Formats: sequence, structure tokens, C-alpha cells
Amino acid sequence: MADILIFPPEHDCNHPVTADPSFQESSLMVWHDLAKGVGGFWRIGQEAVVGKLNSCFGVFTADGLRFRSNVSGEPFAPADRSETHMSWGNKLRIDLEQLAVTANFPDCEAQLKFHDFHPRYDYFDITKRPGRDGGLGHHFEVAGRMTGRIRLGDREVEIDALAYRDRSWGPRPWDIFRGTRWWPMVFGPDLIAHVSASVLEDGRHGSYGYVIRDGIPHTMTRSDIAVTLDYDALGPRAGHAPFTLDTGESGELSHQRSDALVMQVRNYTAVESIGIARWGDRVGMSLLEVSTNPAGGVKPPALVLNANFTEGLSRR
Repeated sequence: MADILIFPPEHDCNHPVTADPSFQESSLMVWHDLAKGVGGFWRIGQEAVVGKLNSCFGVFTADGLRFRSNVSGEPFAPADRSETHMSWGNKLRIDLEQLAVTANFPDCEAQLKFHDFHPRYDYFDITKRPGRDGGLGHHFEVAGRMTGRIRLGDREVEIDALAYRDRSWGPRPWDIFRGTRWWPMVFGPDLIAHVSASVLEDGRHGSYGYVIRDGIPHTMTRSDIAVTLDYDALGPRAGHAPFTLDTGESGELSHQRSDALVMQVRNYTAVESIGIARWGDRVGMSLLEVSTNPAGGVKPPALVLNANFTEGLSRR
């Protein structure tokens, strides 16, 4: 553990802005209450130099009620950013010191709080990923629990969900990604797993991951991700990942979709498949994010079969 950088609490707050036009600061949270069948996702990225933001927020229930809001390149006001918060007007806000999320839409409201399970490990250190792909700056990820209240249409529910979050800041060129798989799994405070894979514009590629068991991080020395897609070539139905840890232990992880939503950021489109993770006899929450863009296209999808691509309140 000695060679893994741990970010102190102040790095949950916003950072000084550089002159690079691609500088962005982002916060992502995903949660899934397996008992109640309620899940959600929010990523906000603020491009402070150019004064634009990207936001994708969504919630679903097991019986098919959904809400989604996605904007990309939206201007944001000075009041939407301070050292301790990021927001999009009065619609969405995260208080970074408390890790508290507020959503305020006519058909969807939320008051949520994230509780960390482990320290803020540097993502590049814990995965032993070589370099920082494309100079992407700083990044950490944390598993935990999300608690609070959500109103979706006329339905109101209290949640106590397994959850995952990440924070990044620095240059973020979105046109370098030709394909990504980003897959965190949270089984409880004692067991967390993560696998990722990417192909970049210049041909660099690889698959990386880690496991945190009983508070001790282990790097995957070998991992692979196979994803089953709907015939829209976008939405992951299921995922499978065999892996080997630096201890020599081998295992297999799986993902089964409960629901999904489409996230669009600039010219990057990904499907966020929220579902159930399995590892042996353990069951947890899972987010399998997939972007498949081998030709580097910039058009929006022509068809989305099973992921939520609708603005506002809808039904699956």
C-alpha cells in the first residue's frame, strides 16, 4: 500500500483552474438499492476555462419508471461553481465537502448523501495503469453507500444503496476515446472490485483493475472484459470479466443489467448500465459503462433499444 497515493479530503473540493481550454472538473456518483430496486446516476463536469458544463442525471425503479436529464456544452453561471460546490442552476447541486447531492426537477427530486467505505486512492496507482492516458490529469474513485430520499413522479422512496463515486480534474480531451469499458462493483464495505479497458485515438489500449478486500487494495495483473450488447451496438445487457490479482488469486466477475441510461458529453456517447454484480456467492451493485466508437464518429445514436435516451419522466 505504501506506493499508492491517497488524496486528502481537500481534494474533494474544486481545484485551481489552468489556462488549458480542455480543463474540466467532474464528479460522478452511481447508486443501486438492490432491496428496493431503485438506482441512479449523476455526472457533472464543469469546463471552467470556456464556461461550459456537462451533466447527465438519471433515476429508475424496478417496475420501469425512469427519469433522465442530459446536457452537454451548456453555459454555466459563476454561482454554479465555488471551492466547495458544483451545480447546474437550481436543478442539480453537489456540496463537495459533505458529498451531498440535491436534484430539483418538476418530475424528480432527490436529497442524497454519499458515505465513503475507504480512502481516496489514486486511480492510476491502484490499477498500475501506465501513464495518464492523454495527460488526463488527476483522478480518484471511492466505493460507499448512498442514503436519502428520491421523488420520481408521484412516488417517493427512501434509499440505502451501495454506491460508487469518482472525482477528476485537469485536461479532458473527449475526442481521444475510441472505446471504453468502465466497470465498478460494490459488494459491501469489505469487498469492492473494478475493471476498466480502453482504446485511444493513437492506438494505445489495455485492461486494468483492482480489488479492495477488508480494506486492503490489490492490483489486477491480468483482466479481460467481454460485453454482450443489444443490437443497437450501444447498450450492454451483460458483462463478464476473468481476472488475476497480484496475490495470484483468480476470479470471475459478472454484470446483469437492471436498467441503463445514455450519457452524452461533447462527442462522447456512453451507455451507463446499472445492475447486479456477482462474484462467487457475493451479490452487489454494478455499473458497466460502455462506449463503442471505433471509427471516431460524432453523430448521436440513431437508435437506442433498452437504455433511457428520453428527456424527463418516462416508462421503460
